[in-house]
Amino acid sequence: MKRKIKDYYRYILYNIFKFIILITPKFIAKQILIFIAYLANRFNKEHLHIANVNLDLVYGDSISKEKKDEIIFTSYKSLLFNLYEFVENQHISKEKLISKAKIENEEVILNAIKDNRKIIYITAHYGGWEIALPYVALKYGKLAVVNRKMDNPYINDMYERARDRNNITMLEKKSAAKGMLKAFKEKKAVALVIDQHMKNGIEIQFFDKKVMATDATARLGLKFDAVIIPIFCVMNDFRDYTLKVGDMIDCKNINFKTEDHIKELTQMQSDLIEKQILEYPHLWFWQHKRWKKYYKNLYDRNKYEQ
Repeated sequence: MKRKIKDYYRYILYNIFKFIILITPKFIAKQILIFIAYLANRFNKEHLHIANVNLDLVYGDSISKEKKDEIIFTSYKSLLFNLYEFVENQHISKEKLISKAKIENEEVILNAIKDNRKIIYITAHYGGWEIALPYVALKYGKLAVVNRKMDNPYINDMYERARDRNNITMLEKKSAAKGMLKAFKEKKAVALVIDQHMKNGIEIQFFDKKVMATDATARLGLKFDAVIIPIFCVMNDFRDYTLKVGDMIDCKNINFKTEDHIKELTQMQSDLIEKQILEYPHLWFWQHKRWKKYYKNLYDRNKYEQ
């Protein structure tokens, strides 16, 4: 009962925040979000520590502490801008949402659709991720997106309604396999965000370090001879994005180098995310425990600082 009351109060607080954001002029809202990002960067010690651990794992001493601090702050700012997008995108037209972004390499998607291929989109918590999938769903057809349910049922229901409004069907992770099969039968594309730690994934390399990653896209792609299309939404500024469509991976025309096709294809996808992060590192969400399985002790602040 206490949990239910807490969830409801958090839902009310979220709606107050949403109301304030929506009635505030855009140029003022931007400054408010930047200030909140500054506060988070200054006082959210736990996630600041996680981000520093991740940057040390990726860059070591090859970039300065000042550069790492700049990346972390901009990553927080990107997160807050994404929260704004989530709120605003529930209340604007399809045309206004699409107008926020330019798209590069669109012909990759158009050719896959023209050839009647089954499509799996992959992306990451990178740049304007709250624009990427709604943009694709509204412009190129319905999407089934694999996602973990939020702990707060009130906010989760609102989240699912918002996604449905933007042509997106949410698939719970626990039953994602059946959901993705059903989506293909219904002529929908499938989309997954694949840059986070997976408890029951497979081991691959990410920035030359072991991580656990989902193999669902590889299994699905190989089973159905689908095409895997990477999409990354580069944040140019507040409410200004460039959607970068990468070259497709055609699962029926891959020259595999090993016998473990699932692992090799999963590694290919991870390499694409790694390359994009290196291009604009400040746009990735560094505040999650990506290397948790093999570097768990580093995420303990006391052990890390010894």
